[in-house]
Amino acid sequence: MEKTIVEKLKLQSYSKKTILNKPIDQSYLTELSDADNALNEKNYDLIFVFVYDFSGMQQIVQQISQGNYLKEKGYLFIAYPKKGNTRYPTFVHRDEIMPGLQVDEGGYLPDSPLKFSRMVSMDDTFTVVGIKEAGKEKMKKSTASSQRVADSGELVVKIQEDLYKNPTELSFYNQLTAGYQRDWARYVYSAKQAITQEKRKKEMIMILENGFKTREFYRQSLR
Repeated sequence: MEKTIVEKLKLQSYSKKTILNKPIDQSYLTELSDADNALNEKNYDLIFVFVYDFSGMQQIVQQISQGNYLKEKGYLFIAYPKKGNTRYPTFVHRDEIMPGLQVDEGGYLPDSPLKFSRMVSMDDTFTVVGIKEAGKEKMKKSTASSQRVADSGELVVKIQEDLYKNPTELSFYNQLTAGYQRDWARYVYSAKQAITQEKRKKEMIMILENGFKTREFYRQSLR
């Protein structure tokens, strides 16, 4: 018999836990009978949340991050309906999660100790992403991360210079969040050969011209 999500993620091993937005017509997580069903207090070891679209995912991640509801090394698990599920009319495309939440190259959310850790299938309807409260682990890496951000900042300036002759695209680029700007800068200038950089610049200009923030969002529009 296939393991349940409780068994896969060893959810019973967490002491203080809560389950949010659980579907009322499904018998998910029945083994966790001692869990809260709201954010009644701070410092949870485990927060398991069901969301039904990407907006819901963004909102809960922001709430947990800003509210400091997780203990250090605690886990936030988010179950979302996968593309092609037959139960819900909505879904979250896995390719939009990382850029949509502005996850950096180290897996961290912006200005947060929350770090993406794992992704696992729950059943035919839901996929679960795991986000860890990294705490001191991130502090140890802060110096290196700061240097990477500074380097990316210099590349952002280069992108702005590259777009000087394309004022509409430059204006759109400048309205992007810092994370999206850095993603474009790294994409273009991570190429070692000048010819590849130029090819990527043209691709970036075309995508920005069409009003898309990222390559991922543009590709999704073509499906």
